[in-house]
Amino acid sequence: MAKKEFKAIDLFAGAGGLSLGLELAGVNVVGAVEYCSKATTTYRHNFPSHTVICNDITQVPPQQLENKLLEEQKITVEDIDIVAGGPPCPGFSNIGRSKILSLVKEGTWNWGNEKEQETRHQFIQDPRNQLFNEFVKYVGHFKPRWYIMENVPGMLTSKNENNLIIPILVKQAFREVGYECKWDVLSADDFGVPQSRKRLIFVGWRSTHPEDEFDHPVKAKKQRTYTSLEAIDDLPKVGQDGGDHSKWKGELKPNPNPYQIQMRYKEYQIAGKKDPRTRKIPSAKNQQINCHTGRAVNPRDRAIFPLLQAPEGKERVTYDKIEPSELKFPKGWKWSEEEQLVVNDELGKSYKWYSRKSFKDKLRRIPAHKPSPTLVAHMAVDTYMYIHPDPNTHRTITPREAARIQSFPDSFDFSEVSFTSQYRQIGNAVPPLMAKSIASQIISKFS
Repeated sequence: MAKKEFKAIDLFAGAGGLSLGLELAGVNVVGAVEYCSKATTTYRHNFPSHTVICNDITQVPPQQLENKLLEEQKITVEDIDIVAGGPPCPGFSNIGRSKILSLVKEGTWNWGNEKEQETRHQFIQDPRNQLFNEFVKYVGHFKPRWYIMENVPGMLTSKNENNLIIPILVKQAFREVGYECKWDVLSADDFGVPQSRKRLIFVGWRSTHPEDEFDHPVKAKKQRTYTSLEAIDDLPKVGQDGGDHSKWKGELKPNPNPYQIQMRYKEYQIAGKKDPRTRKIPSAKNQQINCHTGRAVNPRDRAIFPLLQAPEGKERVTYDKIEPSELKFPKGWKWSEEEQLVVNDELGKSYKWYSRKSFKDKLRRIPAHKPSPTLVAHMAVDTYMYIHPDPNTHRTITPREAARIQSFPDSFDFSEVSFTSQYRQIGNAVPPLMAKSIASQIISKFS
Protein backbone atom coordinates (compact mmCIF):
# COMPACT_ATOMS: atom_id res chain seq x y z
CA MET A 1 0.00 0.00 0.00
CA ALA A 2 1.09 3.57 -0.61
CA LYS A 3 2.91 5.49 2.12
CA LYS A 4 1.21 8.64 0.89
CA GLU A 5 -2.38 8.39 -0.27
CA PHE A 6 -3.15 9.67 -3.74
CA LYS A 7 -6.72 10.38 -4.83
CA ALA A 8 -8.08 9.76 -8.33
CA ILE A 9 -11.17 10.09 -10.47
CA ASP A 10 -12.10 7.65 -13.25
CA LEU A 11 -13.75 8.90 -16.46
CA PHE A 12 -15.56 6.56 -18.87
CA ALA A 13 -15.32 4.19 -15.92
CA GLY A 14 -17.36 1.26 -17.26
CA ALA A 15 -17.78 -1.47 -14.67
CA GLY A 16 -14.61 -0.34 -12.91
CA GLY A 17 -11.60 -2.29 -14.18
CA LEU A 18 -9.34 0.76 -14.16
CA SER A 19 -10.66 1.95 -10.79
CA LEU A 20 -10.05 -1.48 -9.31
CA GLY A 21 -6.49 -1.61 -10.62
CA LEU A 22 -5.74 1.81 -9.15
CA GLU A 23 -7.13 0.76 -5.78
CA LEU A 24 -5.17 -2.50 -5.78
CA ALA A 25 -2.03 -0.38 -6.28
CA GLY A 26 -2.93 1.79 -3.30
CA VAL A 27 -4.63 4.76 -4.96
CA ASN A 28 -7.85 6.05 -3.40
CA VAL A 29 -10.36 6.40 -6.24
CA VAL A 30 -13.05 8.81 -5.06
CA GLY A 31 -15.27 9.50 -8.07
CA ALA A 32 -16.30 8.37 -11.52
CA VAL A 33 -18.33 9.33 -14.58
CA GLU A 34 -19.96 6.65 -16.74
CA TYR A 35 -22.63 6.87 -19.42
CA CYS A 36 -24.07 3.31 -19.37
CA SER A 37 -26.61 2.78 -16.59
CA LYS A 38 -25.92 -0.97 -16.40
CA ALA A 39 -22.18 -0.45 -16.10
CA THR A 40 -22.87 2.18 -13.45
CA THR A 41 -24.95 -0.35 -11.53
CA THR A 42 -21.98 -2.73 -11.40
CA TYR A 43 -19.61 0.11 -10.53
CA ARG A 44 -21.71 1.41 -7.64
CA HIS A 45 -22.19 -2.10 -6.29
CA ASN A 46 -18.44 -2.74 -6.16
CA PHE A 47 -17.40 0.79 -5.11
CA PRO A 48 -20.19 1.93 -2.78
CA SER A 49 -18.20 4.81 -1.29
CA HIS A 50 -17.35 6.46 -4.61
CA THR A 51 -19.10 9.54 -5.96
CA VAL A 52 -20.59 8.45 -9.28
CA ILE A 53 -22.35 10.38 -12.04
CA CYS A 54 -24.23 8.35 -14.65
CA ASN A 55 -24.59 10.51 -17.73
CA ASP A 56 -23.06 11.33 -21.10
CA ILE A 57 -19.79 13.03 -20.17
CA THR A 58 -20.39 15.70 -22.81
CA GLN A 59 -23.34 16.72 -20.63
CA VAL A 60 -21.33 16.61 -17.38
CA PRO A 61 -19.05 19.65 -17.04
CA PRO A 62 -16.07 19.05 -14.73
CA GLN A 63 -17.52 21.56 -12.26
CA GLN A 64 -20.48 19.22 -11.72
CA LEU A 65 -18.23 16.39 -10.56
CA GLU A 66 -16.22 18.83 -8.46
CA ASN A 67 -19.38 20.03 -6.72
CA LYS A 68 -20.62 16.49 -6.12
CA LEU A 69 -17.29 15.37 -4.64
CA LEU A 70 -17.35 18.33 -2.26
CA GLU A 71 -20.97 17.71 -1.28
CA GLU A 72 -20.65 13.95 -0.72
CA GLN A 73 -17.07 13.54 0.53
CA LYS A 74 -15.73 17.02 1.33
CA ILE A 75 -13.12 16.48 -1.39
CA THR A 76 -11.91 19.57 -3.25
CA VAL A 77 -10.45 19.92 -6.70
CA GLU A 78 -7.00 20.38 -5.12
CA ASP A 79 -7.25 16.91 -3.58
CA ILE A 80 -7.28 15.09 -6.92
CA ASP A 81 -3.84 13.72 -7.83
CA ILE A 82 -4.75 11.52 -10.80
CA VAL A 83 -7.32 11.71 -13.59
CA ALA A 84 -7.69 8.31 -15.27
CA GLY A 85 -9.96 6.88 -17.91
CA GLY A 86 -10.45 5.18 -21.25
CA PRO A 87 -12.45 7.30 -23.73
CA PRO A 88 -14.26 4.96 -26.15
CA CYS A 89 -12.95 5.49 -29.68
CA PRO A 90 -14.53 2.83 -31.92
CA GLY A 91 -13.13 4.32 -35.10
CA PHE A 92 -9.60 3.59 -33.94
CA SER A 93 -10.27 -0.09 -33.32
CA ASN A 94 -8.53 -2.17 -35.98
CA ILE A 95 -11.50 -4.54 -36.01
CA GLY A 96 -14.14 -1.83 -36.33
CA ARG A 97 -12.23 0.26 -38.83
CA SER A 98 -11.32 -2.62 -41.14
CA LYS A 99 -14.92 -3.83 -41.13
CA ILE A 100 -16.30 -0.41 -42.02
CA LEU A 101 -13.77 0.10 -44.81
CA SER A 102 -14.44 -3.35 -46.24
CA LEU A 103 -18.14 -2.51 -46.37
CA VAL A 104 -17.29 0.74 -48.13
CA LYS A 105 -15.33 -1.18 -50.77
CA GLU A 106 -18.20 -3.62 -51.22
CA GLY A 107 -20.62 -0.74 -51.68
CA THR A 108 -22.82 -1.85 -48.77
CA TRP A 109 -21.85 1.11 -46.56
CA ASN A 110 -21.60 4.72 -47.49
CA TRP A 111 -21.13 7.97 -45.65
CA GLY A 112 -22.87 10.36 -47.95
CA ASN A 113 -21.26 10.22 -51.37
CA GLU A 114 -17.63 10.40 -50.25
CA LYS A 115 -14.89 8.27 -51.71
CA GLU A 116 -13.15 5.63 -49.62
CA GLN A 117 -10.24 7.87 -48.57
CA GLU A 118 -12.63 10.66 -47.62
CA THR A 119 -14.77 8.18 -45.72
CA ARG A 120 -11.69 7.04 -43.81
CA HIS A 121 -11.11 10.61 -42.63
CA GLN A 122 -14.78 11.17 -41.82
CA PHE A 123 -14.82 7.91 -39.88
CA ILE A 124 -11.88 9.13 -37.82
CA GLN A 125 -13.77 12.38 -37.27
CA ASP A 126 -16.77 10.44 -35.90
CA PRO A 127 -17.88 12.38 -32.76
CA ARG A 128 -17.39 9.25 -30.65
CA ASN A 129 -13.71 9.38 -31.53
CA GLN A 130 -13.44 12.92 -30.18
CA LEU A 131 -14.31 11.95 -26.63
CA PHE A 132 -10.67 12.14 -25.61
CA ASN A 133 -11.19 15.92 -25.73
CA GLU A 134 -13.61 15.55 -22.81
CA PHE A 135 -10.88 13.73 -20.92
CA VAL A 136 -8.46 16.59 -21.69
CA LYS A 137 -11.09 19.07 -20.49
CA TYR A 138 -11.29 17.30 -17.10
CA VAL A 139 -7.49 17.27 -16.80
CA GLY A 140 -7.43 21.01 -17.51
CA HIS A 141 -10.08 21.62 -14.85
CA PHE A 142 -8.87 19.37 -12.01
CA LYS A 143 -5.17 20.05 -12.69
CA PRO A 144 -3.97 16.72 -11.22
CA ARG A 145 -0.30 15.84 -10.83
CA TRP A 146 -0.75 13.02 -13.34
CA TYR A 147 -3.16 11.49 -15.81
CA ILE A 148 -3.50 7.97 -17.22
CA MET A 149 -5.53 7.48 -20.42
CA GLU A 150 -6.16 4.10 -22.02
CA ASN A 151 -7.09 3.41 -25.64
CA VAL A 152 -6.71 0.98 -28.53
CA PRO A 153 -3.41 0.58 -30.43
CA GLY A 154 -5.29 1.36 -33.66
CA MET A 155 -4.80 5.02 -32.77
CA LEU A 156 -1.17 4.66 -33.88
CA THR A 157 -2.18 3.85 -37.45
CA SER A 158 -4.97 6.42 -37.65
CA LYS A 159 -4.14 9.73 -39.32
CA ASN A 160 -6.04 12.94 -39.86
CA GLU A 161 -6.35 14.82 -43.13
CA ASN A 162 -2.95 16.42 -42.49
CA ASN A 163 -1.30 12.98 -42.20
CA LEU A 164 -0.66 13.31 -38.45
CA ILE A 165 -1.15 10.22 -36.32
CA ILE A 166 -3.85 10.66 -33.70
CA PRO A 167 -1.47 10.44 -30.67
CA ILE A 168 0.28 13.60 -31.93
CA LEU A 169 -3.08 15.39 -31.84
CA VAL A 170 -3.69 14.02 -28.34
CA LYS A 171 -0.29 15.29 -27.22
CA GLN A 172 -1.04 18.74 -28.64
CA ALA A 173 -4.38 18.82 -26.83
CA PHE A 174 -2.76 18.01 -23.48
CA ARG A 175 -0.05 20.63 -23.99
CA GLU A 176 -2.74 23.25 -24.52
CA VAL A 177 -3.91 22.63 -20.93
CA GLY A 178 -0.40 22.56 -19.52
CA TYR A 179 0.54 18.87 -19.55
CA GLU A 180 3.22 16.70 -21.09
CA CYS A 181 2.32 13.43 -22.76
CA LYS A 182 4.00 10.19 -23.69
CA TRP A 183 2.56 6.91 -24.82
CA ASP A 184 3.40 3.25 -25.22
CA VAL A 185 1.62 0.04 -26.19
CA LEU A 186 1.42 -2.39 -23.28
CA SER A 187 0.57 -6.07 -23.48
CA ALA A 188 -1.55 -7.27 -20.56
CA ASP A 189 0.18 -10.65 -20.34
CA ASP A 190 3.42 -8.86 -19.34
CA PHE A 191 1.72 -7.85 -16.09
CA GLY A 192 0.23 -11.12 -14.92
CA VAL A 193 -2.98 -11.02 -16.99
CA PRO A 194 -3.62 -14.36 -18.78
CA GLN A 195 -4.63 -12.54 -21.97
CA SER A 196 -2.62 -11.16 -24.88
CA ARG A 197 -4.54 -7.88 -24.81
CA LYS A 198 -2.64 -4.84 -26.10
CA ARG A 199 -3.57 -1.29 -25.13
CA LEU A 200 -2.20 2.15 -25.91
CA ILE A 201 -1.50 3.95 -22.65
CA PHE A 202 -0.99 7.72 -22.45
CA VAL A 203 0.54 9.13 -19.28
CA GLY A 204 1.33 12.70 -18.39
CA TRP A 205 2.33 15.26 -15.80
CA ARG A 206 2.21 19.05 -15.49
CA SER A 207 4.60 20.87 -17.83
CA THR A 208 5.70 23.04 -14.92
CA HIS A 209 6.67 20.00 -12.84
CA PRO A 210 9.12 17.86 -14.89
CA GLU A 211 10.18 16.14 -11.67
CA ASP A 212 6.78 14.37 -11.70
CA GLU A 213 7.53 12.46 -14.90
CA PHE A 214 7.11 8.69 -14.59
CA ASP A 215 7.61 5.76 -16.94
CA HIS A 216 5.37 3.06 -18.31
CA PRO A 217 5.78 -0.26 -16.52
CA VAL A 218 7.82 -3.05 -18.06
CA LYS A 219 7.57 -6.77 -17.50
CA ALA A 220 9.33 -7.77 -14.31
CA LYS A 221 12.05 -10.41 -14.61
CA LYS A 222 10.21 -12.67 -12.19
CA GLN A 223 6.78 -12.08 -13.73
CA ARG A 224 5.35 -15.39 -14.85
CA THR A 225 3.20 -15.55 -17.98
CA TYR A 226 -0.02 -17.40 -17.22
CA THR A 227 -1.97 -19.41 -19.76
CA SER A 228 -5.71 -19.23 -20.23
CA LEU A 229 -6.19 -22.67 -18.71
CA GLU A 230 -4.05 -21.84 -15.68
CA ALA A 231 -6.34 -18.90 -15.06
CA ILE A 232 -9.56 -20.85 -14.76
CA ASP A 233 -9.07 -24.59 -14.28
CA ASP A 234 -9.67 -24.40 -10.52
CA LEU A 235 -13.21 -23.11 -10.96
CA PRO A 236 -16.22 -25.41 -10.43
CA LYS A 237 -17.03 -27.59 -13.42
CA VAL A 238 -19.88 -26.46 -15.68
CA GLY A 239 -21.62 -28.80 -18.12
CA GLN A 240 -22.94 -28.26 -21.62
CA ASP A 241 -26.32 -27.31 -20.19
CA GLY A 242 -24.78 -24.08 -18.87
CA GLY A 243 -24.62 -25.23 -15.28
CA ASP A 244 -26.54 -24.31 -12.17
CA HIS A 245 -24.38 -22.29 -9.82
CA SER A 246 -26.90 -22.68 -6.99
CA LYS A 247 -25.82 -26.32 -6.68
CA TRP A 248 -22.20 -25.43 -6.05
CA LYS A 249 -21.23 -26.29 -2.46
CA GLY A 250 -18.13 -24.14 -2.19
CA GLU A 251 -15.48 -26.67 -3.14
CA LEU A 252 -12.64 -25.41 -5.29
CA LYS A 253 -9.90 -27.42 -6.94
CA PRO A 254 -7.04 -27.95 -4.43
CA ASN A 255 -3.46 -26.73 -4.88
CA PRO A 256 -4.27 -23.55 -6.80
CA ASN A 257 -1.47 -21.84 -8.71
CA PRO A 258 -0.30 -18.31 -7.69
CA TYR A 259 -2.63 -16.59 -10.16
CA GLN A 260 -5.65 -18.50 -8.89
CA ILE A 261 -4.75 -17.52 -5.33
CA GLN A 262 -4.55 -13.89 -6.43
CA MET A 263 -8.01 -14.11 -7.94
CA ARG A 264 -9.62 -16.13 -5.13
CA TYR A 265 -8.71 -13.74 -2.32
CA LYS A 266 -5.10 -12.48 -2.26
CA GLU A 267 -5.47 -9.26 -4.30
CA TYR A 268 -8.38 -8.04 -2.19
CA GLN A 269 -6.73 -9.21 1.02
CA ILE A 270 -3.48 -7.30 0.38
CA ALA A 271 -5.40 -4.15 -0.59
CA GLY A 272 -7.74 -4.46 2.39
CA LYS A 273 -10.70 -4.34 0.01
CA LYS A 274 -14.05 -5.83 1.00
CA ASP A 275 -16.20 -8.19 -1.06
CA PRO A 276 -19.41 -6.22 -1.82
CA ARG A 277 -21.56 -9.29 -1.09
CA THR A 278 -20.19 -10.10 2.37
CA ARG A 279 -18.76 -6.67 3.34
CA LYS A 280 -15.73 -8.61 4.53
CA ILE A 281 -12.16 -8.85 3.28
CA PRO A 282 -11.95 -12.24 1.53
CA SER A 283 -9.61 -14.96 2.77
CA ALA A 284 -8.75 -18.54 1.92
CA LYS A 285 -11.57 -19.65 4.24
CA ASN A 286 -14.45 -17.54 2.89
CA GLN A 287 -14.09 -17.64 -0.88
CA GLN A 288 -17.17 -17.14 -3.04
CA ILE A 289 -17.81 -17.78 -6.73
CA ASN A 290 -20.74 -16.41 -8.71
CA CYS A 291 -21.57 -15.43 -12.31
CA HIS A 292 -20.36 -18.89 -13.27
CA THR A 293 -23.32 -20.08 -15.32
CA GLY A 294 -22.64 -20.38 -19.05
CA ARG A 295 -24.53 -20.65 -22.28
CA ALA A 296 -26.17 -23.99 -23.05
CA VAL A 297 -24.58 -25.79 -26.00
CA ASN A 298 -27.09 -26.55 -28.76
CA PRO A 299 -27.18 -29.88 -30.67
CA ARG A 300 -25.31 -28.50 -33.68
CA ASP A 301 -22.46 -27.15 -31.55
CA ARG A 302 -22.20 -30.34 -29.48
CA ALA A 303 -20.97 -32.00 -32.67
CA ILE A 304 -18.71 -29.11 -33.71
CA PHE A 305 -16.96 -28.06 -30.48
CA PRO A 306 -15.01 -31.33 -29.87
CA LEU A 307 -13.31 -30.91 -33.25
CA LEU A 308 -12.24 -27.31 -32.72
CA GLN A 309 -8.85 -27.75 -31.09
CA ALA A 310 -5.78 -25.54 -30.64
CA PRO A 311 -2.98 -27.96 -29.67
CA GLU A 312 0.49 -26.67 -28.86
CA GLY A 313 2.95 -27.19 -31.70
CA LYS A 314 0.27 -28.39 -34.12
CA GLU A 315 -2.05 -26.76 -36.63
CA ARG A 316 -5.20 -25.27 -35.15
CA VAL A 317 -8.46 -26.85 -36.33
CA THR A 318 -10.70 -24.10 -37.69
CA TYR A 319 -14.39 -24.09 -38.50
CA ASP A 320 -13.85 -24.05 -42.28
CA LYS A 321 -12.18 -27.48 -42.10
CA ILE A 322 -15.23 -29.18 -40.60
CA GLU A 323 -17.50 -31.09 -43.00
CA PRO A 324 -21.06 -31.16 -41.56
CA SER A 325 -22.06 -34.32 -43.45
CA GLU A 326 -19.37 -36.26 -41.55
CA LEU A 327 -20.42 -35.19 -38.06
CA LYS A 328 -22.26 -37.27 -35.50
CA PHE A 329 -25.04 -35.14 -34.04
CA PRO A 330 -27.07 -35.90 -30.89
CA LYS A 331 -29.92 -38.39 -31.24
CA GLY A 332 -32.73 -37.07 -33.46
CA TRP A 333 -30.56 -34.45 -35.19
CA LYS A 334 -29.06 -34.73 -38.66
CA TRP A 335 -27.46 -32.71 -41.43
CA SER A 336 -29.69 -31.65 -44.34
CA GLU A 337 -27.52 -31.01 -47.40
CA GLU A 338 -30.44 -29.59 -49.33
CA GLU A 339 -31.43 -27.06 -46.65
CA GLN A 340 -27.89 -26.52 -45.34
CA LEU A 341 -29.29 -26.91 -41.83
CA VAL A 342 -28.92 -29.20 -38.85
CA VAL A 343 -32.49 -30.39 -38.36
CA ASN A 344 -34.70 -32.39 -36.04
CA ASP A 345 -37.84 -33.33 -37.97
CA GLU A 346 -39.63 -34.69 -34.92
CA LEU A 347 -39.19 -31.46 -32.97
CA GLY A 348 -39.56 -29.23 -36.01
CA LYS A 349 -36.37 -27.35 -35.09
CA SER A 350 -33.20 -26.51 -36.98
CA TYR A 351 -29.89 -24.67 -36.73
CA LYS A 352 -28.20 -22.93 -39.63
CA TRP A 353 -24.68 -23.72 -40.73
CA TYR A 354 -22.55 -20.60 -40.90
CA SER A 355 -20.66 -20.02 -44.12
CA ARG A 356 -17.29 -21.72 -43.73
CA LYS A 357 -15.76 -19.16 -46.07
CA SER A 358 -16.98 -16.04 -44.29
CA PHE A 359 -16.91 -17.38 -40.72
CA LYS A 360 -13.67 -19.35 -40.55
CA ASP A 361 -12.97 -18.03 -37.04
CA LYS A 362 -16.51 -17.48 -35.78
CA LEU A 363 -16.12 -20.60 -33.66
CA ARG A 364 -12.72 -20.87 -31.99
CA ARG A 365 -11.20 -22.62 -29.00
CA ILE A 366 -9.00 -20.59 -26.68
CA PRO A 367 -5.47 -22.09 -26.79
CA ALA A 368 -4.71 -23.77 -23.47
CA HIS A 369 -0.94 -23.38 -23.69
CA LYS A 370 -0.74 -19.58 -23.86
CA PRO A 371 -2.62 -16.45 -22.78
CA SER A 372 -6.11 -16.02 -24.19
CA PRO A 373 -6.75 -13.84 -27.23
CA THR A 374 -8.30 -10.45 -26.46
CA LEU A 375 -11.78 -10.65 -24.95
CA VAL A 376 -14.26 -8.27 -26.58
CA ALA A 377 -17.69 -6.88 -25.74
CA HIS A 378 -19.24 -8.99 -28.52
CA MET A 379 -19.35 -11.79 -25.93
CA ALA A 380 -22.72 -10.28 -24.98
CA VAL A 381 -24.06 -11.58 -28.31
CA ASP A 382 -22.24 -14.91 -28.41
CA THR A 383 -19.10 -16.51 -27.02
CA TYR A 384 -18.25 -18.68 -30.03
CA MET A 385 -14.73 -17.23 -30.25
CA TYR A 386 -14.11 -18.33 -26.67
CA ILE A 387 -14.61 -22.08 -26.39
CA HIS A 388 -13.13 -23.35 -23.12
CA PRO A 389 -9.36 -23.98 -23.41
CA ASP A 390 -9.54 -27.46 -21.89
CA PRO A 391 -9.55 -29.72 -25.00
CA ASN A 392 -12.08 -32.01 -23.30
CA THR A 393 -14.50 -29.28 -22.19
CA HIS A 394 -16.89 -28.56 -25.02
CA ARG A 395 -18.66 -25.32 -24.12
CA THR A 396 -17.94 -21.60 -24.19
CA ILE A 397 -16.61 -19.71 -21.17
CA THR A 398 -18.82 -18.34 -18.40
CA PRO A 399 -18.79 -14.68 -17.27
CA ARG A 400 -16.68 -15.63 -14.23
CA GLU A 401 -14.14 -17.39 -16.44
CA ALA A 402 -14.05 -14.33 -18.70
CA ALA A 403 -13.56 -12.13 -15.62
CA ARG A 404 -10.65 -14.33 -14.49
CA ILE A 405 -9.05 -13.98 -17.92
CA GLN A 406 -9.46 -10.19 -17.61
CA SER A 407 -7.85 -10.39 -14.12
CA PHE A 408 -10.98 -9.43 -12.16
CA PRO A 409 -10.70 -11.12 -8.75
CA ASP A 410 -13.58 -13.40 -7.77
CA SER A 411 -14.81 -10.84 -5.23
CA PHE A 412 -15.60 -8.37 -7.99
CA ASP A 413 -19.32 -8.96 -8.42
CA PHE A 414 -21.11 -8.58 -11.77
CA SER A 415 -24.34 -10.22 -10.60
CA GLU A 416 -26.35 -7.00 -10.27
CA VAL A 417 -26.81 -6.91 -14.07
CA SER A 418 -28.06 -9.35 -16.69
CA PHE A 419 -26.08 -12.29 -18.05
CA THR A 420 -25.40 -10.53 -21.37
CA SER A 421 -24.41 -7.27 -19.65
CA GLN A 422 -21.88 -9.17 -17.58
CA TYR A 423 -20.13 -10.35 -20.74
CA ARG A 424 -20.26 -6.89 -22.32
CA GLN A 425 -18.83 -5.14 -19.26
CA ILE A 426 -16.03 -7.68 -18.88
CA GLY A 427 -15.09 -7.41 -22.56
CA ASN A 428 -15.03 -3.61 -22.41
CA ALA A 429 -12.94 -3.40 -19.25
CA VAL A 430 -9.35 -2.41 -18.61
CA PRO A 431 -7.62 -5.47 -17.08
CA PRO A 432 -7.23 -4.55 -13.39
CA LEU A 433 -3.76 -6.08 -13.03
CA MET A 434 -2.47 -4.04 -15.97
CA ALA A 435 -3.99 -0.88 -14.45
CA LYS A 436 -2.40 -1.80 -11.13
CA SER A 437 1.03 -2.02 -12.77
CA ILE A 438 0.64 1.44 -14.35
CA ALA A 439 -0.48 3.06 -11.09
CA SER A 440 2.31 1.30 -9.21
CA GLN A 441 4.80 3.35 -11.25
CA ILE A 442 3.48 6.45 -9.49
CA ILE A 443 3.21 4.79 -6.09
CA SER A 444 6.75 3.40 -6.13
CA LYS A 445 8.35 6.68 -7.21
CA PHE A 446 6.38 9.34 -5.37
CA SER A 447 4.88 7.86 -2.20
